[in-house]
Amino acid sequence: MATVAADWAWREAPPRLPAGAVHLWAAETTPLRAQSHLLTAAELTRAHRIADPAQRAMTLGGRAGLRRLLCAYSGLDNAALRLGRGARGKPKLLNRLPGDHGGDGDGDHGGDGGRELCFNYSLSGGWALYAFAWNRALGIDLETLPRANNSAGLARRVLSAAELKAWRKLSAPAPDAAAAMLACWTRKEAYGKALGVGIRYHMRRAEVFADAGPRWRCAVAGLFPGTVADTDARVLHGVQLATPFPGIAALVCDGGAVAADALRGWRWRPSTAARPATPTQMS
Repeated sequence: MATVAADWAWREAPPRLPAGAVHLWAAETTPLRAQSHLLTAAELTRAHRIADPAQRAMTLGGRAGLRRLLCAYSGLDNAALRLGRGARGKPKLLNRLPGDHGGDGDGDHGGDGGRELCFNYSLSGGWALYAFAWNRALGIDLETLPRANNSAGLARRVLSAAELKAWRKLSAPAPDAAAAMLACWTRKEAYGKALGVGIRYHMRRAEVFADAGPRWRCAVAGLFPGTVADTDARVLHGVQLATPFPGIAALVCDGGAVAADALRGWRWRPSTAARPATPTQMS
């Protein structure tokens, strides 16, 4: 599968996030778990309901990392962050931020002079992959490797006829079938996360895998079949991402294609991950 590299140099704190750009962060969740004191009581309760210890630890670290990065990008203290749900239940930052964050103010969603810091993240195999942008819906999905999957059965369930043809062509050498299916799955899941529906949509109606190219675009379809909300007017743009560890990942966003020089990625090494520091120390 062709992918787009994002540099992935080590960095301790985020730089300024320009308008139109998408910033990516890859981090191991184990050291971030030491920051779980930043989570609210509700977040801790949800995490501790997870029976599997490894999954629970990854969730705690991943959520703590999200809070630290949100504080760094927004300039807000952790206690001031208002995390809630937006359209279709998609997680979002409810705080409206000053219009001078991130650039020129174009694309404002709220009409009140503020800007929306949008985010999404994915957890897999002890890694977290985060995405941040101003005023554009984001969806990101990560699958660490190795990962077994019933690629043929999954393909039949989630691919359109055109996608199935492309997948069969790409996976003609049998060892490539599983990787090709995982790449398509990350696209499908990132698409659903960008729209706030997760995997609860008609996947075979959303075509994101016409070829193996690292960039694609697709119309919105398959959300709630048989209802007026089945489609919307947006065109989504996707990028198949290279990862700094064995994995397969995809990013999907609205607001136009992400220019090559506007997609930046870093491996995160928080300088204060081992002690109970406040997120504002990253600013």
